[in-house]
Amino acid sequence: MDIQTLMASTVHDVKNSLGFIESQLTTVVRRIDGQDPASAEELRRIQLECARINNGMVHMLGLYRMQAGQFVPDFDEVLVTDVVEYALSRHTPVLNALGIEVTVTEEGFDGLWYMDSNLVEGILSNVVTNSIRYTHSKLHFLVREVDGWLNISIQDDGEGFPDKMIHMLDQPETLCFHSGATGLGLYFCQQIAQMHTNGERKGYVQLSNREDSKGAIFDLWLP
Repeated sequence: MDIQTLMASTVHDVKNSLGFIESQLTTVVRRIDGQDPASAEELRRIQLECARINNGMVHMLGLYRMQAGQFVPDFDEVLVTDVVEYALSRHTPVLNALGIEVTVTEEGFDGLWYMDSNLVEGILSNVVTNSIRYTHSKLHFLVREVDGWLNISIQDDGEGFPDKMIHMLDQPETLCFHSGATGLGLYFCQQIAQMHTNGERKGYVQLSNREDSKGAIFDLWLP
């Protein structure tokens, strides 16, 4: 067994263990929520960190499978709001417990789009996981069609993205594994988006900050 396969196998085991820990934390939180709300909230934040680590494991496995030619998207026409709602449903208990208001708006869109729903849901869920850490009180999804592109925009009311992160997509060589923010998740999201093609057009993601007020904006564009 080569070292890459061995590492992928180890990552897979860690991912499964984290999934078990998340499940156990959910059970404990439900048990103590009414008796000790403060402790329940602390456990939810630990659960959120487990989810972030688990996302990292998923990204590592995904990139390995891409490199090994084992990553095959499953495209179909799906209802976009179902994908958005499923991504949010993973985080509903934490969002409610932290008092984060979530809104979803559709603009000029008939509902269906051709995509790999599991991969796109994974992107959105990953963004929500990170947004929960940084938003103050609100999370807004905007779903719209713009010139033949599907745009799913996720906006929060936190402090916004650092400039370095905004430019990271244009400069893959800036991925840094010596800091807390490697950009690995962002790189993986971009790779998934680019798997969605229509003619010469490829999907992509964009990061920006709100101009009217504080907050970050994550945009997913699919052709």
